[in-house]
Amino acid sequence: MSKVWDVIIVGAGPAGMSAAIETAGHGLSTLVVDRQTEPGGQIYRSVGSSPMSGKLGSDYADGLPLVKRFLQCGAQFEAGANVWDIAPDRVYYSQQGKSQFVRARQVLLATGAMERPVPLPGWTLPGVMGSGASDVLLKSAGLLPEGPVVLCGNGPLILQAAVHLSHFKVPVAGVLLTGRLGNAMRAMKHASGILARPGYFLHGMNMAAKTFLGQKCVLGAQDVSIRESGQGLSVSFATRSGKRKSLAASTVLLHEGVVSESRITRLARLRHAWDQTQRYWHVDADMWGQTSAPGLRTAGDTVTVRGALAARAEGSLVGLDICRELGRLPLAERDREARPFLRTIRRCKALQPFLDEYFAPTPAMLQPHPDAIVCRCEELTARDLSEAIRGGCYSPDGLKAQARPGMGTCQGRVCGQAVVEMIADAQGMPLENLPLYTAQPPLFPLRLGELIEMPSPSDLL
Repeated sequence: MSKVWDVIIVGAGPAGMSAAIETAGHGLSTLVVDRQTEPGGQIYRSVGSSPMSGKLGSDYADGLPLVKRFLQCGAQFEAGANVWDIAPDRVYYSQQGKSQFVRARQVLLATGAMERPVPLPGWTLPGVMGSGASDVLLKSAGLLPEGPVVLCGNGPLILQAAVHLSHFKVPVAGVLLTGRLGNAMRAMKHASGILARPGYFLHGMNMAAKTFLGQKCVLGAQDVSIRESGQGLSVSFATRSGKRKSLAASTVLLHEGVVSESRITRLARLRHAWDQTQRYWHVDADMWGQTSAPGLRTAGDTVTVRGALAARAEGSLVGLDICRELGRLPLAERDREARPFLRTIRRCKALQPFLDEYFAPTPAMLQPHPDAIVCRCEELTARDLSEAIRGGCYSPDGLKAQARPGMGTCQGRVCGQAVVEMIADAQGMPLENLPLYTAQPPLFPLRLGELIEMPSPSDLL
């Protein structure tokens, strides 16, 4: 395999595949690396082989034609490749126990998004998982959670999970919705955006109607905790009136929205921006994916979480501009081919403020209970970390140095958001003044032997 490419794309989700179709289609040598064994990303996970490909609705099935086009576009796809370091013209990745070093004239980061981890008491117990993780198991292996299931959280994935469980006749004990009741009123300020994507909006309303009519729903649930009971799990919560209740479950699915996966863009030292409504950091890039580092671009949910349709259009736009940058497309031709994708992005952007407000996270839910384990790798509770914060910590990196959150195998991927919320609340600091942990290579643990055996970068010169 070549060590020097015109374009390297990290991530074979909707944005990465769409960009590769453009760059490879215009004759640029294109390498796509992804940690998964198949292209598709989270939203189209295993759509090419899943037994559920025809049973999970058009949102999922729409990914199959895209995957087929990608596999036939001429781009080199490297599956099971974990990127552990990045620079404007080079990518380091590990595959089957061996590390590789490849160079490119342009690098595109399309690593997508992740579920926002929200520590609460009992969230590390067996049988408790993210709603998105359950969705991945369903798509990739046809596995359904054992019922009765309690769903808890705020966001469209909770509604989608409730609909899927009902469709496959998995018993649901209850749906605890943690969003603020005022979100709907605030979202109405942006109601005109519904006109830009009426079909998508009605699809969401249909999922909400099925959930509210078919399941036992609790609005404004708060102070949620989970413990093991003799029969399985017990989910305790407070209602809006303050009355405590509990539900028995075999499985608990949690979800508090989706945030950009920013570890790799922080590792590349790119400039980031703060999303005040959804409360997360994301890389700062223009419509063509240009970041603060020349030669490094981003696309899709890595930039801003808007879903698969927007990610596909953004990936295509970035791919076209890479073709222009590398001399394969005149500017006028790039602009002509970009028009349909720009229209799609305008429609998605018009509706997004409504969705962001409607599913805005509840700040109280983001403050971990003292007994909740925040750093799963080091098994540190919120009480442990609060003591260090009160002792004089004013940044995630400072807390990491003093109390060790973020020092484990996940490198702060799980606890980073919660740590920022805790410091901001305890010290009275604006969240936008608290960047996440500083990312360091390697992004995940590697054997020393793997690093020693890796060819030297000078071998490529």
